[in-house]
Amino acid sequence: MHYKKLSPLLFTIMAFTATSYVQASDDEQPQAVPVTVEPISTKEFVATLNEVGKINAIDFAELTFSTPGKLVSINFKDGDVVKKGQTIAKLDSSKAKADLDKAASSLTTARNKVKRVIELNKKQPGALSKQDFEELQDAANLAAADYRQQQAILKDYIITAPFDGELTNFTKSKGSMIDAITPLVSIYNLDPVEVSYTISQNDLGKAVKGQPITVTVEAYKDMTFNGVVDYVAPAVNKNTGRVAIHARIENPNHILAPGMFAQVSQMVNGRTEHIVAPQNAILAHNEDRYVWVVDKNNIATKRYLTLGDNLNNGYVIVEKGLKVDDKVVVTGHQKIDDETLVNIIKTQTPTSDAPAQAPKKKTTDPANAGKTEKKTVTEPNHEAT
Repeated sequence: MHYKKLSPLLFTIMAFTATSYVQASDDEQPQAVPVTVEPISTKEFVATLNEVGKINAIDFAELTFSTPGKLVSINFKDGDVVKKGQTIAKLDSSKAKADLDKAASSLTTARNKVKRVIELNKKQPGALSKQDFEELQDAANLAAADYRQQQAILKDYIITAPFDGELTNFTKSKGSMIDAITPLVSIYNLDPVEVSYTISQNDLGKAVKGQPITVTVEAYKDMTFNGVVDYVAPAVNKNTGRVAIHARIENPNHILAPGMFAQVSQMVNGRTEHIVAPQNAILAHNEDRYVWVVDKNNIATKRYLTLGDNLNNGYVIVEKGLKVDDKVVVTGHQKIDDETLVNIIKTQTPTSDAPAQAPKKKTTDPANAGKTEKKTVTEPNHEAT
């Protein structure tokens, strides 16, 4: 077989035609843009009120004698723990004891007279008139009342613990004269304690008894204390315009001390779920915010969003524009336009279940605790998955 040799011109035309065909094929099948995506998820949140409060003892008393006198005994030292009913201190009660002995003797005499008259009437009915008998009974009753009074007076010379608690320092020493208005020592019950704080009147409808709170204090920054609201003031304070709240906190190790300032977070309105999106997927154009959403055919489409709070952990609440399991582009947006074909080279696992920091709160001067208005902050529930 013989082949005819092609002319140089014909060869050039054929080569140009082949090149044009290849370019046309490339235009018809553009290269997919490589991207990384992340599926949209939800996160559980709790709405909280955040305030500064003060730790107080629920049971507190300044212990005083009910009568002046000379201090003859102190049974405990500064800071000792006492049980309810234990005798803490005594005054010289010599005269009071003598008066009690006298009253006891008078009571015995009066009762014996009544007893003898009763026995006499059994043997000799009518030996004593009814009026004389009633006078003897009245005398015995008066003697009994005087005896009880002297017993009560004797107790004025003794201080006993009104409840289980811890004593402060004693203001007087044994042998001192003390009057009836001078506190000898104070007593605190440190378990449980309460934290008192105020909230804005705008939040009054959100706060109810029984809601949980968490407390942190400067002295123990790594510890969190749990409590329950047990008092919500029924009215707004006319001077401050705020509402008083008290919450009870268990304090078995006496870590929390009265007078401490505390950061309080009160849970209100239960738990809610919100859609969240990774920050690095969100793009901006003027005032608009949008993401690229990849469909099942790997086509990217622009989706405009309405955003909520920034969680400060790499995620933002999305109020409108996305639904669960939408795939958004997190890397590779630079080469994407509407209806761009993409190649998903990696699908990231959502990390929005990581603990998120709440929006930063204003620092309140402890001297003005409870006076600064604060917003209701929606915080993520750190236990949510």
